[in-house]
Amino acid sequence: MLEVRAGVDEIDRMLVALIARRQGYMDAAARIKPNRQAVRDEARINQVLANVEAEAEKHGLSWGIAEPVWRELMERCIAYEFSVWDATRT
Repeated sequence: MLEVRAGVDEIDRMLVALIARRQGYMDAAARIKPNRQAVRDEARINQVLANVEAEAEKHGLSWGIAEPVWRELMERCIAYEFSVWDATRT
């Protein structure tokens, strides 16, 4: 069990680094988007979900795990991007 937990902890560290990198792209998007209405893009949300579903299938990741994780990740990233957009315009 110790080895399993160590493996999970290692992956969590990797995920944190990747999510921080993703957050950097949210910072860039907030700077680039011309208006607040552009922050939430339903077409892009659907595209990301389709991309993730294809990758999940390729890697044997259950869509029952992947879909809610990515939906929540995107919602949190959108909320973060709104806050950055607002902070850089006031």
